[in-house]
Amino acid sequence: MKTNIKLTVLLLAIFTVVLIASGLFAGVNLRLLSVISLQTGINYNVTSPFYYLLYIIIAGLLIPTAIILLLVRYKKINIINIVLIILFLFVMYAFSDVFLLDLYVFPLHGNLNSSGSLLAVFSLLVYILPVIITVYYFKFAGKYGKDVLNVILFVSISAIISLYLSIITALILIAIISVYDYISVFITKHMLTLAKAFSGNSFGGISLMAKKAKRREIFLGGGDMAFPAILADEFFLHYNLLSGVFAIIGAVIGLSIILFLGKKGKAYPAMAAIGPMQFAFLGLYFLIRFI
Repeated sequence: MKTNIKLTVLLLAIFTVVLIASGLFAGVNLRLLSVISLQTGINYNVTSPFYYLLYIIIAGLLIPTAIILLLVRYKKINIINIVLIILFLFVMYAFSDVFLLDLYVFPLHGNLNSSGSLLAVFSLLVYILPVIITVYYFKFAGKYGKDVLNVILFVSISAIISLYLSIITALILIAIISVYDYISVFITKHMLTLAKAFSGNSFGGISLMAKKAKRREIFLGGGDMAFPAILADEFFLHYNLLSGVFAIIGAVIGLSIILFLGKKGKAYPAMAAIGPMQFAFLGLYFLIRFI
């Protein structure tokens, strides 16, 4: 969608930051999982990545979408708000859990097998912090406060999911999501229904507007940031840094195609462009590497 050039560049910058931050957060937490395994003997990598792939598609995408569409159909706005609060609280709990563990294990050199008061405080904060963040987000945060928390939300989701997938399952996921995004916008059009229902809500995406504009001029959904980040994270974590960089470049170019070539005011399936461009640039990386 052709729009204010400053807003377009700003959105691309935010998008790039999310992808890079997700890779960093995933890298730190991959190391965290190894520390947890050493300290507690718990192995977090025993489940098949294909199990998590199915879980993400069914429990993380299809079921919530179906529930929210049903609630939109019957105009149960209050129930929708409750569902959004629960979803946000759940993700903030996952974020708080790994973030506080990072602080306890690395800067503070804490041992998870200890029974000290510091570990007890951190364990309590894991349950308190998500509630505080959720109340702030839905009750007190302004637009910019919500945008910051949205970025944390997308970084957390993508980084945590990437810990339990593999390169193959991430490639399959992005292929499925790219096709699904195209179908949901241009064929079934249920994504447009969702976008319209949440047009006045900052939850689930980043919206930007010019100072004099009365409504948002540009919007990017959270999935359009989280899914490309997952693919880049997998290559960062399990192949090498440069392949992850190529995945990020492909994602940024894919989003740029939508932003600069799309018609103003028309909705486009961002993943339908982002996913193929990520595949193209990863293909380019391996072509260069093996020539």
